[in-house]
Amino acid sequence: MLNRVRQFTRKYKMEGLLLAVTAIFLFIQRPDLTSVLLIVLSYIILVLLLNETFLIRAVRIGIGDIKKEYLYSVLTLIFVILLLIWNFSYEAIIFLILFVAFALYDWDSRIIATGALVSLASCPILLITKQDAIAEQMAVYAYYFLVMTVVLQIIEYKRHPEVYKEDKNEEK
Repeated sequence: MLNRVRQFTRKYKMEGLLLAVTAIFLFIQRPDLTSVLLIVLSYIILVLLLNETFLIRAVRIGIGDIKKEYLYSVLTLIFVILLLIWNFSYEAIIFLILFVAFALYDWDSRIIATGALVSLASCPILLITKQDAIAEQMAVYAYYFLVMTVVLQIIEYKRHPEVYKEDKNEEK
C-alpha cells in the first residue's frame, strides 16, 4: 500500500504541488464565490494541460494526421482563405475549421462534445456572477458544439458501420 502511495505521489507531484498552493491561497485570501469558481476551473484546466498523456499525445496525433493528409491540409487552408475573403467572422471561421478538420481527419467527435459540455457548464457560473451576455454567448457556443458533435457522429456512423453493427446473437 505504501509503495502505491509513493508511485502516485511521484507521478502526480506537480499536480499535488499546484493543488497545495491553490488551497493555501484560498485559505489566506478568502475570496468570494466567483473567484473561487474561476480558480478551481483554472486549476482543472491547468492540470489537464500539464498532464503529458492528455495534451501532448493528442497534439502529436493531430500533427501526424495533418502531415499524412497533405491534400486535406491544403484544402483546409484554401477554405480558411476563402472564408477570410468573404468576411466571415472569426468565430464562424474557427467553428467551421474545427468541424471541417474533425470531419476530414476522422478525429474523435467526443472532443467537440467536451467543448459543448464545458460551454454549457460555464453558463450557470456566469449567470451567478451576473455576466448574462457572456453566459448567453457560451450557450450559443454549446449549441454549435452539440450540432457539430451530432453531425460528426453521423459521419462516423457512415464511415465505420462495422463498429455500430449489432451482434445477431443479441437480437435473439
